[in-house]
Amino acid sequence: MGRTSELHALEAVLAEAEHEGTALLLQGDPGVGKTVLLDAVVARAQERNLRVLQVVGVESEQGLAFSALHQLLYPLLDHLAAMPAFQSGVLEQALSMREGSTPGRFAISTAALALLQTASKHQPLVVIVDDVHWIDRSSAEVLTFITRRLKGCRAAFVMAARSGGNGFLDPTGLHVLDVGPLLAQDALTLLDSNYPGLAEPTRRRLLDEAEGNPLALVELPGQLTGAQREGHERLPLSLPLSSRLESVFADRVRQLGSRARFALLLTALDGERPGNLRDIHAALATAGETWDDDLLEAGERTGVVRIDHLSEQITFRHPLARSCVVHMSPGTRRRLAHRVLAEVTKAQPERRAWHLAHAADEPDESVAVELTRAARRAQARGGAAEAAAAFRRAAELSQDPAERARRLDEAAFAAGVGGLLETAHELVTAQSAESLRGAAAAAYVQFHREGDIDAVFRILLPAMEAAPASPGEEEQDAFDDAFYVLLNAAVWAGRAELWEGVYRVLDRVSEPARMCFDCVADPPRTAHGVRKRLDQITATLSPRTPLWQVNWFIYTAMYLDCFTFYDGVWRDLIGHGAYDSLRFGIVARAHEAYMRGDWDKTVAIASQGIADATDHDYHLIHLIFTYGLAMVASGRGDEEALRTHCETITAWCQPRRMNLLLTAVNETRARAAIGRGDFEEAYLQAAALTPPGELPSHFPHYQRVFLDLVESAVRTGRTAEARAHVEAGRQARLDAISPHLAVILAAAIAVAAPDEQAGELYEAALAIPDVSLWIYDYARIRLLYGEWLRRHREYTAARVQLSAALELFEQQLKAPLWAQRARNELRAAGVGVGVQTTRSGVVMSAQERRIAELAAGGLSNKEIGRQLNISPRTAGAHLYRVFPKLGITSRAALRDALKAFDEAGDG
Repeated sequence: MGRTSELHALEAVLAEAEHEGTALLLQGDPGVGKTVLLDAVVARAQERNLRVLQVVGVESEQGLAFSALHQLLYPLLDHLAAMPAFQSGVLEQALSMREGSTPGRFAISTAALALLQTASKHQPLVVIVDDVHWIDRSSAEVLTFITRRLKGCRAAFVMAARSGGNGFLDPTGLHVLDVGPLLAQDALTLLDSNYPGLAEPTRRRLLDEAEGNPLALVELPGQLTGAQREGHERLPLSLPLSSRLESVFADRVRQLGSRARFALLLTALDGERPGNLRDIHAALATAGETWDDDLLEAGERTGVVRIDHLSEQITFRHPLARSCVVHMSPGTRRRLAHRVLAEVTKAQPERRAWHLAHAADEPDESVAVELTRAARRAQARGGAAEAAAAFRRAAELSQDPAERARRLDEAAFAAGVGGLLETAHELVTAQSAESLRGAAAAAYVQFHREGDIDAVFRILLPAMEAAPASPGEEEQDAFDDAFYVLLNAAVWAGRAELWEGVYRVLDRVSEPARMCFDCVADPPRTAHGVRKRLDQITATLSPRTPLWQVNWFIYTAMYLDCFTFYDGVWRDLIGHGAYDSLRFGIVARAHEAYMRGDWDKTVAIASQGIADATDHDYHLIHLIFTYGLAMVASGRGDEEALRTHCETITAWCQPRRMNLLLTAVNETRARAAIGRGDFEEAYLQAAALTPPGELPSHFPHYQRVFLDLVESAVRTGRTAEARAHVEAGRQARLDAISPHLAVILAAAIAVAAPDEQAGELYEAALAIPDVSLWIYDYARIRLLYGEWLRRHREYTAARVQLSAALELFEQQLKAPLWAQRARNELRAAGVGVGVQTTRSGVVMSAQERRIAELAAGGLSNKEIGRQLNISPRTAGAHLYRVFPKLGITSRAALRDALKAFDEAGDG
């Protein structure tokens, strides 16, 4: 009734599902008719022979990781055999169907999407998701991933959530259809069709009170007496709409017997999944209640529940009915229900642990132990937020003060890595942070939210130095997690005085942590052999590899510029349960995309990462992604964007003395200056970070300006400085650290070499295996080599190199200044421009034209020579020949003369 436009939109979604994937989110107030619309979608989908999958969010299951995902995928498990083994294994592990490795959130999401794609090949799918706002965080994040990537999957997702709250689902990018109140005429029609003959005052009152809410229009009149409906008695006083609707169901629930109400309470607390009728039957028996087939029929008759005997499933007619049943039940009754549900869910340890926790009304160590185990299992599956809630409740149930403190520390750390920094802050503030785990949690918040490096060291070092000298496995995990925060803080701070504290605790970390330290702390001196160690460790990984180790692998691979080589191997081991790992994995992908020349991907990842970091108060991560955007802006010569990003970085990092991030300003400005041909500025910016001939201690970003410093030094006549820097790179054996560094060093050697040797050295750089993986460096080498060939009048060979460089800069990197530099060289080599002639027959060579343009722009002969790799005398000679061709005698007239020359040529 009154939903014509909504039904048209839903019909369009179903039509699209038969060819291409799509997703739609219905939003509206409780009782507005979202579930009725979903029922209409189900009916019309079945008419179209589409397969329907239904998921219902349940408030009591929000703490159970992937409970909603289980509802979605369980009917499709017969398609697992058609999927790659690693993907089917990921889903089986995430759904607790078998033991194994910790599947990462990305792995789970892609595997779930693959299963839907596989099933949709046989029959288009319609996925109905009701009460999205009650779906657990882990399932919601997977649904968010899937609904953004439905292209090529014949599946339509139609979801419904209450207005003002989508729970953990991120609706960004989704089509949203707001289901509002009925229009006045439609509301009147609905009311009269269900209750004809209402007295006019009663009708007006009901319309006013319902405010177009269909459920209220249908339900409220039924609660009135006949005399009230006919206008013979006054109507009851009005209540807020939500309370009124709940009171409607409350009256119905009160009509049921004690056993029936208890059965409904069991249903409300245990969830509305298929087959729940069997659990309710068993729970009633455990409680000593007898069962008969008519037990719930009264509830069905009164419209509180629906019973599907075929699927053995009880569902509530409306979420408000479920809430009403719970709220109307005394605390003792609710605790009894949870206790008996715990008995019948022994095969599901997480569900059982939560039922026991809800049943407890005083501290109970045995329950706290079970809930702690459930928290660890949630962490292992990637449900860090759910783990934090479980640890916190376990702490409340702890009888031993020491155990209570330890579990609160666990909760704080899990909340931090789960993206709940405010919760983590509250927990660590309430604690003294005396344990190592508590100290790590406190330091984590200080580092990521406040950027307070001094606080990190003040909190962590005493706790780490006081830790047991011979730790057990759990203590070693805690020590490594603390060291992870400490090392990150030292690296990004870039302050020499902090490293002494890091070295004091270095001998007590695990091998993965030590490997990472060797890679990122002082790489020119300690990173040799790390790539081999990473290969060896990766080869020995097992499905039970702890999550904390994967942090070290990602960190190491990122600084070796080889994350992509391992990403597939770690796909099922990354374990996005630790939120910092998830974010650092995204940081690594953004970084790798930049290094490999996929700058559009870098921008996309960084922009999304900034939005996410802003939502979760991850200020440091925000700045790291801003650094990524600055790198792209510098490469593309976008000076305005670069200035904005640098100002953002400086404003946050300078007062916090976050020095490594501050070097991003010099680094990106050097890169931008090189691109626009301002080699003096490039040299000054690069030399401020790495003085010529030095690879500074504990500066892991030295390689990012290595080639810039060498090229700008050569272009500005500082050949000795350039060769000193190359020699420092040779002495440090940079080429033995990583393949990318081998490319950078080889390019720098060629740039700084004596002119007669450079050609052979450029050839050697281009012959390095997989050199083309690093597109930006590869394009630069081809440009530099092309320039060298053109200067040596090897024009044919020069055109090959310069054309390739131009294509990479223009098409792949979208770097206009670099592309223009390649284009200018091509013109000088006789491509495109060749010789320009006016109608009067005056000719100007490409080289003369380029020199004239630079001089018209205000450059001196010396500056022109640096930019074009010619001597100032040669530049002056070309200008001497240009002046009479243009009919001028001074540089001041060059601009106007060139314009007149072009106009004459066009005419």
